[in-house]
Amino acid sequence: MRERGHIWPVVSVAAGAFFVLVVVPIIMKRERGSRMATVDAQVSIGDNGSAAPSSSKVPTYRWPDSEVPRTADRLRDVTGVAIAAAAYVVEASLNGRTPPDAGEVISGITRRELIPKEWLTNQAGVLRTPHATVHLRYSPRNLSIELVSVPDERADGPAILIRLPDSENITVGTRYFESTQLDGIVYSSPFAPIAEIIASGWQPRLYKQIQIADSVRSQLEEWARAANRK
Repeated sequence: MRERGHIWPVVSVAAGAFFVLVVVPIIMKRERGSRMATVDAQVSIGDNGSAAPSSSKVPTYRWPDSEVPRTADRLRDVTGVAIAAAAYVVEASLNGRTPPDAGEVISGITRRELIPKEWLTNQAGVLRTPHATVHLRYSPRNLSIELVSVPDERADGPAILIRLPDSENITVGTRYFESTQLDGIVYSSPFAPIAEIIASGWQPRLYKQIQIADSVRSQLEEWARAANRK
């Protein structure tokens, strides 16, 4: 119980900060992306005395189906799963119902409709998202979550790894990891040291994020302290 009391604030702050730093920017970016999917290219040259009808067809632009947008979609999906899983594990543990394995974590976030049911597979802790297979690794001993997004093909981009809490990360900000190559990707054992992951051909990447305000950070820290006192 003493060990669990020490890990709760760490995981709680990580999950809360991850939500503020990642979810909000991703949602905002996704909304902007939906508006940018088409471009209104109406152009008027000269004064012809009449306005173009609003129902006229206009040229549209669609992002090409290529590695970059597929990687962005996969990062969004695996980040969403990471946030949902971390929040579920923390809440369940605080209520004295620590999930025993990855299968229970997947079942829990599915019951809450935090992930699409069509992502479920017959394998415990494994999800099938568009263009990738996501493996959820979970350690009930220290309430750690690790997700690996394995691309279906080269055009789907590099492999992605997210770990919560990222206890070895003390200075660089909210990050995830990408494989540096598309072929012959080496996947490390669950919760391997970061140095080992990097040595096997992965590099850390920072989320493009907004900065968390001091007031919000204080609220998160106070919430973690209050949760640890329960």
